[in-house]
Amino acid sequence: MTESKPMSVLLVASQLPPVTSGVSRSVDRLRRGLIERGHRVDAVSALADRGLTYGEYRMHFIARRFARFARFTEGYDVVGLHGPSPFCSELFLARTALARRRPAVVYTHHFQVMVEAAGRGRGAMYRAQLGVNTAQERLARVADEVVVTSPSYRDLLAEAGVPGAHVIPWGVDAVAPAGADTPEDVTERSNGPLRVLFVGQMRPYKGVPVLLEALDGLPGVEATLVGGGLDEQQYRELARRRGLTNARFVGRVDHDELLAAYRSHDVIVLPSINELEAFGMVLLEGMSAGLIPVCSDLPGLGDVVGETGRVVPRRDPDALRGALASLAAQPAERARLSKAARARAATFTWERSVADYEAVLATAVLSNADRGRSISANPTTRRQR
Repeated sequence: MTESKPMSVLLVASQLPPVTSGVSRSVDRLRRGLIERGHRVDAVSALADRGLTYGEYRMHFIARRFARFARFTEGYDVVGLHGPSPFCSELFLARTALARRRPAVVYTHHFQVMVEAAGRGRGAMYRAQLGVNTAQERLARVADEVVVTSPSYRDLLAEAGVPGAHVIPWGVDAVAPAGADTPEDVTERSNGPLRVLFVGQMRPYKGVPVLLEALDGLPGVEATLVGGGLDEQQYRELARRRGLTNARFVGRVDHDELLAAYRSHDVIVLPSINELEAFGMVLLEGMSAGLIPVCSDLPGLGDVVGETGRVVPRRDPDALRGALASLAAQPAERARLSKAARARAATFTWERSVADYEAVLATAVLSNADRGRSISANPTTRRQR
């Protein structure tokens, strides 16, 4: 049980279970952890509202019942807003900027909005992207506290004029306990082909075509691709056209099958191409099983990997091919990195993540209470940030 005073907390996120995504999983784990520490926690998803979908993005119609929702939030000590969620989080933060009485607000910035578009719509979508990110950065300043998941994103927000964000990385549930591999397992991994695992939704920003191009003509490397999505069939067809015999698609798998996949591979790969990928929870899951992380040079991913794997330029299949070929040719280096990856993943615990969040939420509540007393004493006072 936490030593801090119990709080009533509302978590607002773009996605919650049963939706499968990094945001959904992390916010739900935060919710459960705070409840275990004695707080009253509710969670609502913006996806419960109808909206328009364009490619990777969903624009929400929550504005239609925004006033009612805003009044609903006043019954909580603190609102944990997880964004960006165009236009839900922007509207909520705008409302808090104008309100004289409101709950404390902790804003968690998960990723940058990015656009992958072509043709006549590219310019308009790019301008929309810039507008959402700029609005998000400006409105984050009215939150009592701001949280990011990596030092890279803290620096990005600081450059945009939002300094002082708290860095709270997500945690990981160990896929395999330390020492789970037998000597026979280690020998088999060292002597066989390099077994590469991709886990994720088959969506454009995940960079699956980059991985398939890197695998083309690469000896001594076998890849398993786990996950489904709208683009899964397209990627299967791309692999077929390339004649890839070292890439195997298995679609969606259940929990036990996923754990078995983590435990039977050497490398976890995340070739994502833009900042919609901001943390890479699958990297941590793979690392906890001793898999070597190989990922794109996106903000946040390198913070997770540290010195335990390989970080390559995004959209560069040649660089990815070189990293995989190098690991395939160096069994001793693989053994060293595997041990280092498992040790690093062990430092990313949900217990620490939840405890750090709890402290930030409590700080925000105190700050909000102090501001309320100041406004009551002097109605003309406006909080500056």
